[in-house]
Amino acid sequence: MVNQSFLTNAENFVMSSYHTSCHILNYRELRDVGFAVFKTNSVNLIFTLRNCYMVDVFDFGSSAHVAYLDFDINKQIMLGDAFGPPEIGLPFRNQFRRTFGKGIFPFNELRSRHHVGFFVERPYRNKGKKGLWNMDEVLMAIAIEIAFEEGVEIFIIKPTGDRSRYYCKKFRAEIQPTTETDVVLGINLRRVRNQLKHIELQEIEGKTHFFKVACHPDT
Repeated sequence: MVNQSFLTNAENFVMSSYHTSCHILNYRELRDVGFAVFKTNSVNLIFTLRNCYMVDVFDFGSSAHVAYLDFDINKQIMLGDAFGPPEIGLPFRNQFRRTFGKGIFPFNELRSRHHVGFFVERPYRNKGKKGLWNMDEVLMAIAIEIAFEEGVEIFIIKPTGDRSRYYCKKFRAEIQPTTETDVVLGINLRRVRNQLKHIELQEIEGKTHFFKVACHPDT
Protein backbone atom coordinates (compact mmCIF):
# COMPACT_ATOMS: atom_id res chain seq x y z
CA MET A 1 0.00 0.00 0.00
CA VAL A 2 1.42 3.40 -1.01
CA ASN A 3 1.20 5.82 1.89
CA GLN A 4 -0.18 9.33 1.69
CA SER A 5 3.20 11.03 2.00
CA PHE A 6 4.36 9.14 -1.09
CA LEU A 7 1.38 10.35 -3.08
CA THR A 8 1.83 13.92 -1.84
CA ASN A 9 5.51 13.96 -2.75
CA ALA A 10 4.75 12.52 -6.16
CA GLU A 11 2.08 15.12 -6.86
CA ASN A 12 4.32 17.96 -5.69
CA PHE A 13 7.13 16.75 -7.93
CA VAL A 14 4.96 16.67 -11.03
CA MET A 15 3.52 20.11 -10.36
CA SER A 16 6.90 21.73 -9.64
CA SER A 17 8.87 20.03 -12.40
CA TYR A 18 6.64 20.49 -15.44
CA HIS A 19 7.92 22.83 -18.12
CA THR A 20 7.09 23.19 -21.78
CA SER A 21 10.60 22.06 -22.73
CA CYS A 22 10.39 18.85 -20.70
CA HIS A 23 7.74 16.25 -20.01
CA ILE A 24 7.10 13.62 -17.35
CA LEU A 25 6.89 9.85 -17.75
CA ASN A 26 5.57 8.03 -14.69
CA TYR A 27 8.05 5.16 -14.70
CA ARG A 28 6.70 3.66 -11.48
CA GLU A 29 3.19 3.48 -12.92
CA LEU A 30 4.58 1.75 -16.00
CA ARG A 31 6.25 -0.90 -13.86
CA ASP A 32 3.40 -1.38 -11.39
CA VAL A 33 0.37 -1.11 -13.69
CA GLY A 34 1.83 -1.99 -17.08
CA PHE A 35 1.11 1.26 -18.92
CA ALA A 36 1.71 4.99 -18.60
CA VAL A 37 0.69 7.98 -20.71
CA PHE A 38 3.44 10.32 -21.86
CA LYS A 39 2.02 13.72 -22.80
CA THR A 40 4.03 16.02 -25.06
CA ASN A 41 3.30 19.27 -26.86
CA SER A 42 2.70 17.52 -30.19
CA VAL A 43 1.38 14.02 -29.41
CA ASN A 44 0.33 11.84 -26.50
CA LEU A 45 1.97 8.43 -26.28
CA ILE A 46 1.17 5.26 -24.36
CA PHE A 47 4.09 3.24 -23.03
CA THR A 48 3.27 -0.37 -22.19
CA LEU A 49 5.31 -3.08 -20.47
CA ARG A 50 5.09 -6.86 -20.54
CA ASN A 51 7.37 -9.14 -18.54
CA CYS A 52 10.71 -10.46 -19.82
CA TYR A 53 10.53 -7.58 -21.17
CA MET A 54 8.61 -6.07 -24.05
CA VAL A 55 8.24 -2.28 -24.06
CA ASP A 56 5.82 -0.89 -26.65
CA VAL A 57 4.82 2.66 -27.54
CA PHE A 58 1.51 3.64 -29.12
CA ASP A 59 0.22 6.94 -30.45
CA PHE A 60 -2.80 7.61 -28.25
CA GLY A 61 -4.70 9.48 -30.95
CA SER A 62 -4.30 6.98 -33.78
CA SER A 63 -3.57 3.81 -31.74
CA ALA A 64 -0.62 3.26 -34.09
CA HIS A 65 2.22 1.09 -32.83
CA VAL A 66 5.21 3.44 -33.16
CA ALA A 67 8.13 1.96 -31.21
CA TYR A 68 9.30 -1.04 -29.22
CA LEU A 69 12.26 -2.37 -27.24
CA ASP A 70 12.73 -6.04 -26.31
CA PHE A 71 15.22 -7.13 -23.66
CA ASP A 72 15.76 -10.10 -21.36
CA ILE A 73 18.02 -9.69 -18.31
CA ASN A 74 18.16 -13.47 -17.85
CA LYS A 75 20.01 -13.99 -21.14
CA GLN A 76 23.69 -13.47 -21.86
CA ILE A 77 22.78 -10.99 -24.62
CA MET A 78 20.10 -8.83 -23.00
CA LEU A 79 19.32 -6.61 -26.00
CA GLY A 80 19.74 -7.93 -29.53
CA ASP A 81 17.08 -9.25 -31.88
CA ALA A 82 13.35 -8.67 -31.52
CA PHE A 83 11.36 -11.34 -29.71
CA GLY A 84 8.92 -11.65 -32.61
CA PRO A 85 5.20 -10.74 -32.58
CA PRO A 86 3.78 -11.58 -29.13
CA GLU A 87 1.35 -14.48 -28.96
CA ILE A 88 -0.73 -12.76 -26.29
CA GLY A 89 -2.16 -9.28 -26.14
CA LEU A 90 -1.64 -6.67 -23.50
CA PRO A 91 -2.83 -8.09 -20.15
CA PHE A 92 -4.40 -4.81 -19.01
CA ARG A 93 -6.60 -4.10 -22.05
CA ASN A 94 -9.84 -4.00 -20.07
CA GLN A 95 -8.38 -1.72 -17.40
CA PHE A 96 -7.03 0.59 -20.07
CA ARG A 97 -10.43 0.79 -21.77
CA ARG A 98 -12.13 1.61 -18.45
CA THR A 99 -9.60 4.34 -17.75
CA PHE A 100 -9.50 6.03 -21.16
CA GLY A 101 -12.71 4.90 -22.84
CA LYS A 102 -10.87 3.37 -25.79
CA GLY A 103 -8.65 0.46 -26.69
CA ILE A 104 -5.27 0.40 -28.40
CA PHE A 105 -5.96 -2.62 -30.60
CA PRO A 106 -5.83 -3.64 -33.36
CA PHE A 107 -2.44 -2.32 -34.37
CA ASN A 108 0.17 -3.09 -37.01
CA GLU A 109 2.76 -5.16 -35.19
CA LEU A 110 6.15 -3.56 -35.81
CA ARG A 111 8.03 -6.71 -34.83
CA SER A 112 6.65 -8.53 -37.85
CA ARG A 113 8.47 -6.03 -40.06
CA HIS A 114 11.77 -5.61 -38.19
CA HIS A 115 14.20 -8.09 -36.69
CA VAL A 116 16.09 -5.65 -34.46
CA GLY A 117 15.25 -5.54 -30.76
CA PHE A 118 14.95 -1.75 -30.61
CA PHE A 119 13.03 0.31 -33.16
CA VAL A 120 11.32 3.71 -33.42
CA GLU A 121 9.22 4.69 -36.44
CA ARG A 122 10.83 7.55 -38.34
CA PRO A 123 8.14 10.24 -37.67
CA TYR A 124 8.64 9.71 -33.91
CA ARG A 125 12.43 10.03 -33.96
CA ASN A 126 14.46 13.20 -33.48
CA LYS A 127 13.75 15.64 -36.32
CA GLY A 128 10.71 13.55 -37.31
CA LYS A 129 7.33 14.87 -38.43
CA LYS A 130 5.79 14.45 -34.95
CA GLY A 131 8.16 16.96 -33.37
CA LEU A 132 9.34 14.54 -30.69
CA TRP A 133 12.80 14.36 -29.21
CA ASN A 134 14.68 11.63 -27.31
CA MET A 135 12.14 8.82 -27.66
CA ASP A 136 15.03 6.38 -28.10
CA GLU A 137 16.62 7.57 -24.88
CA VAL A 138 13.36 7.12 -22.96
CA LEU A 139 13.06 3.52 -24.15
CA MET A 140 16.66 2.74 -23.21
CA ALA A 141 16.23 4.47 -19.85
CA ILE A 142 13.29 2.17 -19.09
CA ALA A 143 15.39 -0.90 -19.89
CA ILE A 144 18.35 0.41 -17.91
CA GLU A 145 16.27 1.23 -14.83
CA ILE A 146 14.41 -2.09 -14.82
CA ALA A 147 17.69 -3.99 -15.17
CA PHE A 148 19.27 -1.92 -12.39
CA GLU A 149 16.33 -2.55 -10.06
CA GLU A 150 16.64 -6.28 -10.77
CA GLY A 151 20.30 -6.29 -9.73
CA VAL A 152 22.02 -6.25 -13.14
CA GLU A 153 25.44 -4.57 -13.09
CA ILE A 154 26.38 -4.65 -16.80
CA PHE A 155 23.65 -4.48 -19.45
CA ILE A 156 24.85 -6.54 -22.42
CA ILE A 157 23.96 -5.49 -25.97
CA LYS A 158 24.67 -7.09 -29.33
CA PRO A 159 24.30 -4.12 -31.67
CA THR A 160 22.90 -4.62 -35.14
CA GLY A 161 24.40 -3.07 -38.24
CA ASP A 162 26.46 0.02 -37.46
CA ARG A 163 24.82 0.79 -34.11
CA SER A 164 27.91 0.23 -31.93
CA ARG A 165 28.92 3.88 -32.16
CA TYR A 166 25.40 4.96 -31.19
CA TYR A 167 25.40 2.93 -27.95
CA CYS A 168 28.96 3.93 -27.08
CA LYS A 169 28.33 7.63 -27.59
CA LYS A 170 24.84 7.96 -26.13
CA PHE A 171 24.93 5.37 -23.32
CA ARG A 172 28.68 5.08 -22.68
CA ALA A 173 28.68 1.42 -23.66
CA GLU A 174 32.04 -0.34 -23.74
CA ILE A 175 33.26 -3.30 -25.78
CA GLN A 176 33.08 -6.54 -23.81
CA PRO A 177 35.43 -9.54 -24.08
CA THR A 178 33.72 -12.34 -25.99
CA THR A 179 34.41 -15.42 -28.06
CA GLU A 180 31.91 -14.25 -30.68
CA THR A 181 33.02 -12.68 -33.93
CA ASP A 182 30.43 -9.90 -33.56
CA VAL A 183 30.94 -6.91 -31.29
CA VAL A 184 29.30 -7.16 -27.86
CA LEU A 185 28.84 -4.05 -25.72
CA GLY A 186 28.13 -3.49 -22.05
CA ILE A 187 26.58 -0.55 -20.18
CA ASN A 188 27.67 -0.08 -16.57
CA LEU A 189 24.26 0.66 -15.06
CA ARG A 190 25.36 2.17 -11.76
CA ARG A 191 27.60 4.63 -13.58
CA VAL A 192 25.29 5.49 -16.48
CA ARG A 193 21.70 5.50 -15.20
CA ASN A 194 21.96 8.96 -13.59
CA GLN A 195 24.09 10.40 -16.38
CA LEU A 196 21.74 10.22 -19.36
CA LYS A 197 21.90 13.51 -21.21
CA HIS A 198 18.19 14.14 -21.69
CA ILE A 199 16.56 12.28 -18.78
CA GLU A 200 16.57 13.15 -15.10
CA LEU A 201 15.50 10.44 -12.65
CA GLN A 202 13.33 11.48 -9.72
CA GLU A 203 13.39 9.15 -6.72
CA ILE A 204 10.75 9.07 -4.01
CA GLU A 205 11.26 6.97 -0.90
CA GLY A 206 14.27 5.28 -2.45
CA LYS A 207 12.67 4.26 -5.76
CA THR A 208 12.74 5.89 -9.17
CA HIS A 209 9.25 7.20 -9.79
CA PHE A 210 9.46 9.70 -12.65
CA PHE A 211 11.52 10.40 -15.74
CA LYS A 212 11.84 14.10 -16.50
CA VAL A 213 12.51 14.11 -20.23
CA ALA A 214 14.01 16.97 -22.23
CA CYS A 215 11.80 17.22 -25.32
CA HIS A 216 13.77 19.68 -27.44
CA PRO A 217 16.86 19.63 -29.63
CA ASP A 218 20.26 20.28 -28.12
CA THR A 219 21.37 23.90 -28.32
